[in-house]
Amino acid sequence: MKTLLLVALSAYIVAAIHAVLSFINRRRALERVAHAALAVGFGFHTTALAVDWLRDRIYPLFHRSETLSFLGWALVLFYAFVFRRYRTHALGSFMLPLVALLVLAASVMQADGRAMPQLLATGEAAWLFPIHTTSLFLAYAAFFVVFIASVMYLLQERELKLKHFGMVFHRLPSLATVDEISAVATSIGFTCLTLGIIAGMSWSFARDGRAWRNDPKEVLTALTWLLYLLLLGQRYAAGWRGRRAAWIGLAGFTLVLCTFFGARLMGGYHVFG
Repeated sequence: MKTLLLVALSAYIVAAIHAVLSFINRRRALERVAHAALAVGFGFHTTALAVDWLRDRIYPLFHRSETLSFLGWALVLFYAFVFRRYRTHALGSFMLPLVALLVLAASVMQADGRAMPQLLATGEAAWLFPIHTTSLFLAYAAFFVVFIASVMYLLQERELKLKHFGMVFHRLPSLATVDEISAVATSIGFTCLTLGIIAGMSWSFARDGRAWRNDPKEVLTALTWLLYLLLLGQRYAAGWRGRRAAWIGLAGFTLVLCTFFGARLMGGYHVFG
């Protein structure tokens, strides 16, 4: 419902502005306002998604506007998880402006007529579609956190090498904390991505007997899965930490962006997503 989404957008904009100001000024009062506005926005956003689902009787993840909205929702959810665990005040200044931009785009974007929700949402295995899409978007949100953590790590490392300790250095979490956030987010993202791929292949096979279509989005998703598998394997088997893991995290997020945006430009079976 547009009205609920617009209220959520307004709250997200307030949260984003106060998060950035809190990062610059290091004032906890601003951060408290940001989190209060974020909670309000998330509540209205969740209600908007639920209302759309109940009204249309179709899981709201077919049109591009819906996917952008849901991605913003997933980012808020993952930010709340990371902040609760690590109390990383700087993370909000990176994530919340993006949330506001995604919800803004979702609010002004019209539904894509190429989608076929009624056709895709029917059949014995239709229940797999929500699992498939939700898992993938939670994975995207986790991988964005990996990307932000990687950027923060490389920024801090650079300032340490140059012995130039500016504002950014003093506002960011320690290198050890950033690296741990990246490792945890990578594990969660990889798990969600794996579940999403399995659910998607099972859904496709149940619908028409084909688990793999060689679709651009499927190929890019498989490459993303392999890259994060490499990152996880090297983290725990070979002890990859810090700078090397950060660069792999950046490369992985580039593949995520190609999967989310680029695959649509190539066409294929997944143009509804």
